[in-house]
Amino acid sequence: MRDGALLVGLVPLMLERWWGFPGWLSFIGTGLTDYLDILVRRGWEAQVAKAGIGALKRMQPWKMLDLQGLSPEAAALCISRKWPGPRTYTRQLGCPVIDVKPWDELLMSVSTRLRKNARRSLRRAEEDGLRCVLAKPEEAAKAARRLITLQREMWWGRDIDQEHLTERFESHLVAAAMRLTACEAGGIYEFWRDGKVIASHFLLFGRDFVADYLVGVKQEALQRYQMYSLYMWNSVIIAHSRGSARVDLLQGEEPYKLRWASQVIPNSRVILTRKPTVGGPNRSSVRRPDRLVDGSYVGFKLRGRRYEAVEGGPRIRVSWR
Repeated sequence: MRDGALLVGLVPLMLERWWGFPGWLSFIGTGLTDYLDILVRRGWEAQVAKAGIGALKRMQPWKMLDLQGLSPEAAALCISRKWPGPRTYTRQLGCPVIDVKPWDELLMSVSTRLRKNARRSLRRAEEDGLRCVLAKPEEAAKAARRLITLQREMWWGRDIDQEHLTERFESHLVAAAMRLTACEAGGIYEFWRDGKVIASHFLLFGRDFVADYLVGVKQEALQRYQMYSLYMWNSVIIAHSRGSARVDLLQGEEPYKLRWASQVIPNSRVILTRKPTVGGPNRSSVRRPDRLVDGSYVGFKLRGRRYEAVEGGPRIRVSWR
């Protein structure tokens, strides 16, 4: 979306088909991406939302717009609030965050056991001469491949996301590490001991946050250190040095994250569909209520619930404008 030659907004959607649906739209990156949204130049949110709704109405063929991974600050929520047709909302896994403060002060806010374990791991790391170093731009590709290897070793014998084992994901991570390191929007921090990398993690730098995207570690390091404490230590130090307000642990409310978190930022999923058309069911739809005329209220509700069941989400709530 442009204002003359100025690009003011971008709505990155893809069209998919499912079980005879005319098609449903979703964000590019849906699935593995922690946060999803439209891209909007600051100050243009209302205009982009209005233009986006107009473009969606003109687009063919689609019946459902599935927006996942929306934070409470997502610009895409402007589209959902102004959408003239049916809308459904569900909560998704939230993102635990840590309010940035000096490390010793942060330790006083966690449990006594966690505080002692974290201090013990830091003392051992110092005694062992462990160094945490940011990979330089010319080393970013190698660092990304080392991180992939370490992640797979960390998950050996457990259920790892199968996408993380693909060449596609490795290529994506290498490209992202090179580009983000070059523009100082992120980087891979590696823990070196005796000339070898024993652990690393990929940090992303936002406007007011640092996000811990991906970690990897050798099994021997897991036995000697409480590695997540070392990751948190480095993340908080980096965030504090950048003047960031929080460290984002990204999607997932696992206990090892919640032990450190100051709060959990809820993510939401919004499903929009076209405005219902006037008309009743035909004979076949009376026998099969799931085949009601496309766009009817009951048809949308039944299809939406079936879609949610396939995705493993909770029951949906339908609201009308």
